Order: sequence, then structure tokens, then C-alpha cells
Amino acid sequence: MKRHTACILTLTAVLFLSACGEADAESGLFYEASGIRPDTVLLSVDGREVTARRYLYWLACACDYIAGYYDSGDGIQWGDTVDGQTLEEYARGQALESAALYATVENWAEDYACTLTDEDRTAMDREWAARVAQYGGEEAYLDVLSRMGLDRTEAEAISGDYYLYRHLYELYCTEGSQLAPAEHDLETFAQEQGYLTVDHIWISTADADPADPEAAAACRARAEEAFSKLNGSADPLNDFAVLAATYSDETDRDQHPSGYTCKAGDGTLPAACEEAVLALEEGQFSGVVEADDGFYLLLRKPLDLDAVAPDYFDALLQAAADSAEVSAARAYEDLNVQQFYDGLQQARAAQRGSGEGAS
Repeated sequence: MKRHTACILTLTAVLFLSACGEADAESGLFYEASGIRPDTVLLSVDGREVTARRYLYWLACACDYIAGYYDSGDGIQWGDTVDGQTLEEYARGQALESAALYATVENWAEDYACTLTDEDRTAMDREWAARVAQYGGEEAYLDVLSRMGLDRTEAEAISGDYYLYRHLYELYCTEGSQLAPAEHDLETFAQEQGYLTVDHIWISTADADPADPEAAAACRARAEEAFSKLNGSADPLNDFAVLAATYSDETDRDQHPSGYTCKAGDGTLPAACEEAVLALEEGQFSGVVEADDGFYLLLRKPLDLDAVAPDYFDALLQAAADSAEVSAARAYEDLNVQQFYDGLQQARAAQRGSGEGAS
């Protein structure tokens, strides 16, 4: 199971959800599943209240994820352990992490005077219209949203947090602002996390017949030809890009004009390539490196701090969420995940059977 820390992915995962009508105090899927009123405050994150409506939405998302991966047809075995956690503990932890993250976005937005703009609301309206068209009408889309337990107020709040996140990031990128990183902090973060920037020429063996040694040999010969030209160049750093345009089988080079910035060990590079790059100084290039998917020539470039900047912002935001002071109400402590999810599934089935949607 992957730890849910990439906050921009979290934020965009529920982008532009909106629905018409608000749930009554004692109605809706989550109330039916838990018996907890939607407006009940379950948590406080650095003083910001998190209602049952918000927390149970994240808990439902976590349970749905678990059901997709760990229910083999006999139901979820909530006591099973993965990575030292029971599935119930994992679901609670993921829901709490998401709730704390969103609350932190809202707290930061308040602290740094970031608010939704007219342009934000116009963009949300456009996306709403696109979603309605995608699902064949507003009623059909509202039915989908109602099965997610969302009313208009909560769905728009979640959507709005994405825009608040964007404004916070813009402030972070503004030199001299309250959120701008201090001098050398970004560079220190990049070094501690093992970031590196690399360009490569990749000769793919994907189309080579594994049973035909001559096919692989032809690919290697092509890579060696490119290396020979690079090694004989008077300006190899400049000519690397020129040779890549001629020899590389990469299809998205235009999207990475400055090379690829990644963390060592994150799987972006084949293991053999990563080992070769780490042995290079900035400005040095490798010989031909063989990997499972082909042959590579690698150029280690100066670290692209602009490419690291979004990750550092996310790390700062996640660290703030992780260290937030969280207090929990008795209703949160007493919530049984298995009972909640069983009740949620029953409520969803009843809703599908009745053909009811949001109103």
C-alpha cells in the first residue's frame, strides 16, 4: 500500500466535484452508514474543525481503495496486516492524513490571505458543465456524486481547496513572499532527498527479437556509434541534445528540454542507469549502459532546482499537516471502520435500487 503523501495528486483527485442540494442534518449515505450527523465535529486540526461529512468522505475513499485491492470476493478481512498495519488501521490513517492535509491547506490559505477568485469560480463552473455533459446530463452526474456522499457545500469546499493550494504555491514561488523558501533551503532539500538531473540517449530493444542476437547487436552498435560521435565532439554538452534528437527512441524529449529530474531510487531510471549516473560528476557523460529495455548514454547535468521546487512545497505542506495538533471527539474514537463500510455498501445498494439521486 502506498502512503498518501503526494498532496497535489490528492487535491486533484477530487477536483471540481459539485452537486446541487445540501444534506439534511440526519440524512445521506454517511449518516445511514455511521449514525453520525454530518455536521458533527469529529476532529480539530490546528484549531480547524473537521466535520463527519468531510472525514467520512475520506474514510470511504480509503475503504474503497482497500476493497479494490484486498477483497478477493469473500469480503475485506480488516484484521489482516500489510506493512505492519491492519487494514482498519490503514483506512483510519489514510482518512486522517487526508483530512489533516486539507485542513492545513485551508489554515495556510487563511494565514496567508489566499482566497478564491472570480476566475477560480468561473473555472469551476466550466468544469461542472463539462462533467454534466460527460455523464449525459445533470441528473445523471448528480446521481454519481450522491453515491459518493457529497452535497453541494462539501463538494465545492473540496474543489475550492485545490484552487487555494494553487494560490499558496504561487505565493511560495514569489521571491520575497512569506512562503518563499529561504536561501539554500531548496538546494539542501534536493541534496538530502537525493535528487539528480540527467539527460539520456536511449536505444530501445523493445522491437528486437529476443531470439535474434543480431537484433540486439544492431541496437548496441547504434548506441556505440552515438557514443563515438559524442566522445569525439568538441562540445559534448551541446552536441548531446543534437545526437539525442537523431539517435534516441525517446518520444517526449520536447517535454523535457532540460533533462529529467528525479530522486535516486524512485524507479525513474533503470537500476543500471542510476548506478552509472551516480558515478558521474556534473557535466560528465557515460559510455554505453545496457539495461533491460535497451542501451543508454547518460549525461549528468547540473541539478534543476526549478523541477524540485514543487516537491519541496509539497513536502513543507505535508510536514505541516503531519505535525499539526489534532484532537479527536469521542465519536471519532468510537467509529468502527468495518461497520461503517458495511453500512455504506448497504446504503449505496439501497440507493441504486431505489434509483434515487441527489436533489
